[in-house]
This record gives sequence, structure tokens and C-alpha cells, in this order.
Amino acid sequence: MSGTVFDKDKFHHVGVIVRDMDKAIAHLTALGIGPFRMPGGKPWIEIPFKGELRGRPVEFKLRVSNARVGGIELELLQPSGGESAMQEFLDRNGEGLHHIGYTTDNLDGAIKALGKKGIKVLTGARVGDGGFAYFETGAVGGVITELRQIESK
Repeated sequence: MSGTVFDKDKFHHVGVIVRDMDKAIAHLTALGIGPFRMPGGKPWIEIPFKGELRGRPVEFKLRVSNARVGGIELELLQPSGGESAMQEFLDRNGEGLHHIGYTTDNLDGAIKALGKKGIKVLTGARVGDGGFAYFETGAVGGVITELRQIESK
């Protein structure tokens, strides 16, 4: 891991919470943003997660879609079941910018390094040998930061 956990060279995506995935995709596509495609050619997929929220176990589902905008990924997230940080955000703030995301090769090491700086994990989940963690970085500007370790194939 380099000197900073949030390495500018590993900036990966911008995450936006939406209420209705189909409506959001149609609106953004009409603006010329897209295409929104997930594995199998679908415009979005629903993913069940077993993870944590503020240190306690939770199960939740998210509808997810991605589109490339220049060199960055635009990630749309629609909470679709269970207790999650994304549903809390939607209930509190409505639709909008939720997080900025970076990749990491060592999620556990990054969590430990940020913990030493007093930055807590808001929510996270493991996906195979990868996973993600959202950190409580929203005190200024309201934007959460995510680190994602890509699952190896």
C-alpha cells in the first residue's frame, strides 16, 4: 500500500443513490450518459449482501448499474431490501451523490490504517476474496469514501 490509502491513481468511481433504477437510467441515457450495462447485458443487477453496518451484522440487497463517463465509472445504487447505509442515506437525504470510490489491493490493511487515524468503517461486505468498505468520511461535505478490493477471477 502506498503512503495514502485513498491513492489518486486508484480513484475508480462515483456512487449515486437513486429511488428508481429504471427511471434513473432512462433519465441519464436521455442526457447522453451511458450505456448502462452489467454482466449478461442487463441494464442493472440486484445483489444480496451479508455484511456489517456500524459493526453489527446486516443483510441487504442493492440494485446496481454502471456506466463509463470518461475514465471514471458512474455507479447507480438503489436500496432494494434490508437495513443498509444506502437506505439510511436515501431516507435522510433523498437521491444524490453518496460516495467516491477507490480500489485497493489490501482492504484489511487499509481498514487497519484508517482505524489508526480514527476513521471508522460505516458498512462493508466481503465478496469472495474481495469486498468493500464505506468509511465515515462524510463529516465535511457529506461524501462517504469507499475502498473496494476487486475479487480475483
